[in-house]
Amino acid sequence: MKRVSALWVLFIAFACLSYSALAKDITIGVTTITLQHQFFIDIDEGIKSAAKERGVKVMVNDPNQDAAKQMAAIEDFEQKGVDGMIVISIDGVTAIPAIEDAAESMPIVTIDAVVKSDSVTSHIGTVNEVAGFELGKFAKEYIAENSPEGATIGIVTFLESPIQQERIEGFKRGLEGSNNITFLNPLPGYDREEALNTTEAMLQANPNLDYIFATAENGVIGVKAALESSENNSTKIFGFDLTEESAEGIRSGTILAMIQQQPFEMGRIATNILLDSIEGKKVEKLVPTPVLLYHKGNIAEYK
Repeated sequence: MKRVSALWVLFIAFACLSYSALAKDITIGVTTITLQHQFFIDIDEGIKSAAKERGVKVMVNDPNQDAAKQMAAIEDFEQKGVDGMIVISIDGVTAIPAIEDAAESMPIVTIDAVVKSDSVTSHIGTVNEVAGFELGKFAKEYIAENSPEGATIGIVTFLESPIQQERIEGFKRGLEGSNNITFLNPLPGYDREEALNTTEAMLQANPNLDYIFATAENGVIGVKAALESSENNSTKIFGFDLTEESAEGIRSGTILAMIQQQPFEMGRIATNILLDSIEGKKVEKLVPTPVLLYHKGNIAEYK
């Protein structure tokens, strides 16, 4: 009996060691949009933080906004035999065939951009239209008090991004019922330089422009730079994705309010959900993450 018991203990110990080694051998593939923007850098750091805590390896692909390269990366991850993938889709569409093929052998978690496919295991992200609506409600109150006769609002955005179009729709919905609001047609400005050039042209064509809504981090900074370089103190900004540079704009009064997402937490949550799915646990199909609204009254709370 003692010999049998000893063998059984050895077997259990070996099984536990094998399971532990197996867990440490898990590798996840991550394809982002770009690592040139702080928002996606923060997501990446959140992913790596959670992966380190759970002892798994991460392979990261940065297609730098090239949807075809992102699709090729997903196919490459599948060929390399990763155990699961996190996809931050560039356009929500191009990568669908590659995602659906990979999903036959592993779980796929998406962050930020919704990929409309039943093959996605779980989606983590901001409900962008709701966030835009919250910013629009703030703008409505501000404009009613400071521009009671009405206002003209320009929009600087990434025209190809479904996410940013959702933000615009929500923002406009939040402003419904306002007195005499005119929206200019949305113009391109995803990176700083493009946003700066777009803003300069917009102001030249509309010298009395009251407000500009910039739908993403670098767009906000580009618009801010254009206003500062032209010494324009009358046009004000509403925006998305707060950074220290834009926080300074709120303190100075150039930026009136911004929505701040929680990208680091998005990355952490997505990684943990993916690993839970790899381990066979049931996970939620949709995990919305809350946003914060910053303005001059609470910018001291920003860290």
